[in-house]
Amino acid sequence: MEKEKQIFDKRNFYNDDDSGKVFIISLLAPLLIILMFSMIYSGIAAAIGYDAEEATGSVWYNVLASVASSLTLLGIYLIYNKMYKIDNRAVRFDFKMGWKNYLLAIGIGIIALFALQPLISMFDRLWTTLGYTISELSITNFGMFVLFVFVSAVTPAICEEIIFRGMVLSGLRTKFSDIASIVLSAVMFALMHNSLQQFIYPFLLGLILGWLYLRTGSIIASMLAHFANNFFVLLISYLQTTTGFSMIMPVEWWSILLAIALAALAFVIVFLFDRFLFKHQSKSKVERTPGKISLFLWVSIALAGLIFLFNLVAAFV
Repeated sequence: MEKEKQIFDKRNFYNDDDSGKVFIISLLAPLLIILMFSMIYSGIAAAIGYDAEEATGSVWYNVLASVASSLTLLGIYLIYNKMYKIDNRAVRFDFKMGWKNYLLAIGIGIIALFALQPLISMFDRLWTTLGYTISELSITNFGMFVLFVFVSAVTPAICEEIIFRGMVLSGLRTKFSDIASIVLSAVMFALMHNSLQQFIYPFLLGLILGWLYLRTGSIIASMLAHFANNFFVLLISYLQTTTGFSMIMPVEWWSILLAIALAALAFVIVFLFDRFLFKHQSKSKVERTPGKISLFLWVSIALAGLIFLFNLVAAFV
């Protein structure tokens, strides 16, 4: 009886206040964890005779830091739900969404990558021309590829989707329309990456992942799409490093137009899927609550914007 009462006392939804709080915590906690990790890692490196700066620039440091950041997001999800008495299933882990939705999620992730990547490459060249340093991933062997699949495809697909689609997007829907919620959550997702290079693509991908989450009603769908997208990014990087294969197009008028057309095609495909494939499937419903929008939401977005601008200015100085 006591256990049933505890379950009943838990709420099974998030609101805009939760969205703001979760975002601000997810923005700051990984930064603090990475700072602490960097200090400990540098101290250990110095103690055993390694150059601290060289140690923090190593592949293993970046791998461990990435895992620590993702696990921090997972910890936020579990601890926040515990503190505010929210059922962990509020993010909607629906494994019975149907095999068609499984295939759709994977296909959407792949389509998003190949349709959006040419446009992102064009922007990367623009940023480089303006003096911004672009970081490039170099995967030199198969073992490193497998490691990065876990670090940069599996863990972000799980942890980031739980936070940004499962918690943030779901909470925004209690105050905003579905379209506005998807757009705002995509902006927050992009700002979380804290760099100019990692803004446009996460924003566009966030739009697609948000739509997929709401249309299928399952976080598993956006996780699969996120994983497929990141997996093929890593695979292309591995093939590019080991075989010389490249998808980079020359900067010509026709290639710019092609890149824009391909990006537009991705959203045309999403529209067609929404219009015809899901025409008999209702979107998940949510009860919108009247009243003012949470101050935490606006503060968290403003803080994320300030951090983004600080990093942007620092990158060009």
